[in-house]
Amino acid sequence: MIRLLCTLGALLALLVLGESALREHQRAVRRTAGALRLLTPELASAVAQIEVRAAGRRWHYVRREGTWHFPAYHRAFVLNRRVEHLLQSLLATPATFVSAEPGDLARYGLGPGSVRIHLLDQQGRPLLEVRQGRGAPGRRAGESYIQRVGADSIFHLHAYPVHALDTAPPAPMLDRRVLPQALQRKGLRRVAFAGDPAYPVQSLSRQLKPMTEPVPMMPTYEWVALSAAGAETCLSASAEAYADFLKRLTWSALHDPGRTDAFAAARYLYLEDEEGAIDTLAIGAADDRGRYLRLHTTGHVFSITPARAALLFPTRSALRDTLPQPSPYHQAER
Repeated sequence: MIRLLCTLGALLALLVLGESALREHQRAVRRTAGALRLLTPELASAVAQIEVRAAGRRWHYVRREGTWHFPAYHRAFVLNRRVEHLLQSLLATPATFVSAEPGDLARYGLGPGSVRIHLLDQQGRPLLEVRQGRGAPGRRAGESYIQRVGADSIFHLHAYPVHALDTAPPAPMLDRRVLPQALQRKGLRRVAFAGDPAYPVQSLSRQLKPMTEPVPMMPTYEWVALSAAGAETCLSASAEAYADFLKRLTWSALHDPGRTDAFAAARYLYLEDEEGAIDTLAIGAADDRGRYLRLHTTGHVFSITPARAALLFPTRSALRDTLPQPSPYHQAER
């Protein structure tokens, strides 16, 4: 009898210990599942290609010598800050396990129609492919649900990668500036005008004002327009507005860089920044698409709206007088 009681006691102890071990294992599983983790250990520096699929369309971006392009549209420049946001969200932002149940996919906005983002290296080898779910908790949220393609696990990502994808055609993330941000130009200090004998201004330059007594605490500058009649001081605010317009000038469309017919009788702007870098901008003919421009630095051919084209060679009054508000430059950018 005593032996039987001892055996039953041992079995009971084993059951208690087994249940305790099972509960501890379940707690460990929950802790592991709930732990923050990265979707992949890959580094952003390894990514040389990005493919995005959404609404039946596909966009493929490539990085060459540190600069991102969209080859399918005349090698358009891509905004690095948007690419950095996308890669930071996918590669450096922690995620939390949510579920592995197929029945939960719709709940988290995941399905056949979800946005898919594929990261590849220089040789086209896959680094990470994800299916993007809905925002958490809503569409405008800074967090989202996501799933690696080929895996069951659904994660709560503490970022929302699709915020990097604007909806403007022909593709998301394009840099629409005539002077693309990838060139990293500083502020303009001189603009030279050529190719139009009727245009009176030869150059517009930002110059240091002569020092006066008492000596000011910091140097001040003025804009000077040079013409055949001599030098003329401009209204600084108006000249700065023109220089800022050139820096922020955006194109309406890109065109075949091999075309030359639009530039048979071109006018030119030579744009020099504060570090001495000079970009040549050719202004060509116009048609129903707008006025054609060629940036010799990159070889891209653009078209811009007639309203913007009319401001490239400013009038004397636009440089000398106070501009109306909103200025013609801001009105043309709308």
